[in-house]
Amino acid sequence: MYIHLGGNVIVSRRDLLYIFDVKAFHQSKVNRELLKKMEEAGRGVTLEKGKSRSVIFIQRKNQRAKIYYSPITAFTLLGRGNQVK
Repeated sequence: MYIHLGGNVIVSRRDLLYIFDVKAFHQSKVNRELLKKMEEAGRGVTLEKGKSRSVIFIQRKNQRAKIYYSPITAFTLLGRGNQVK
């Protein structure tokens, strides 16, 4: 199954590591430092201009993990991931 993260990005559900609410995730200093390091390494992607509502960690086979900032809420993304087809 595939999940639309926003913008033109669709990922396989099996590549999905974590989905977090942006506000909740940024409350931790450790999390903010992790995001900063990943962005500095070029592994941070903002899907659409404007307010990001979720942080998604993706790791495709044989690649390093990336983070995506999505305008779609974590709740909606989790719902999409739990749909059975």
